[in-house]
Amino acid sequence: MLPLRPSDPCDDDWQGSVLWKPGVDTRNIFIPLEDFSSQTISGFVLLDDRGFPEGGQNTLYDYAGSCFRETCASLTIHRELNHPVLEGGYTITLLKLAQSIDQCNIYSRNHAVRTAFWARQIAARFGYSEEKLDQIELAGKLHDVGKVVVPKSVLGKPAPLTELEWEIVRRHPTFGALILQPSSGLNPLAQFVRSHHEQFDGSGYPARLKAEEIPHQARIIAVADTFTTMTEGRVYRPASTSLQAVAELERCSGRQFDPEVVRVMLGLIASGEVDDTQCCWGFP
Repeated sequence: MLPLRPSDPCDDDWQGSVLWKPGVDTRNIFIPLEDFSSQTISGFVLLDDRGFPEGGQNTLYDYAGSCFRETCASLTIHRELNHPVLEGGYTITLLKLAQSIDQCNIYSRNHAVRTAFWARQIAARFGYSEEKLDQIELAGKLHDVGKVVVPKSVLGKPAPLTELEWEIVRRHPTFGALILQPSSGLNPLAQFVRSHHEQFDGSGYPARLKAEEIPHQARIIAVADTFTTMTEGRVYRPASTSLQAVAELERCSGRQFDPEVVRVMLGLIASGEVDDTQCCWGFP
């Protein structure tokens, strides 16, 4: 959870989340901005008119463990970030939000960092520069940050989702991209986050991009994300073995996934030289 102050939870104010309603596209979100050095709330980043789900602010606070109360009323509201300290604080906040999302599911405690690990390994085999490797690793850690406005009851639901619930889940890449945009440092990663559920044959979401229309980094994250998800398991299905996950990647190569990215991923797994068991967030 985010070590932000005021640290008292907002349980007294919590009324639960209402799902996004079709036709309603004006939903403001305040994201706590952490002071880079003191780990206190120094302000809030306002994302306005972004089409976030109704109740998204309460959902975000449910993950973050912090409320916008009277004691925070004097803090600065930022619509954009134009200082390295603010940029750094926002990145730390979003990483901790991403960690909180994973911590809410016993199956996915290190999902984002494992995804980031494999994405970096794959990208390195494609000859990415160190700067671009750092970018794709960070994008991997933040690829699901848009789920911070998706209620826990939906993400952890053991039964099939309703069509309305699927609609909000399918929007999480768009939510994540919008959350990254206020930061000039994170903005270049937004397209990778937005496109990590696009599929090579054009049947993915949110924009039904196809093949080369999908950023290469997003195609890499898609393979890394799928492998880690399958080998972790979820409440609605058991974990797959590495061999089972490899077989599924092969089966979906050329349809869901870029064949070249799958080829590199399978080579990494077959080599036995890459081990993700030590992946961890590194936060207290």
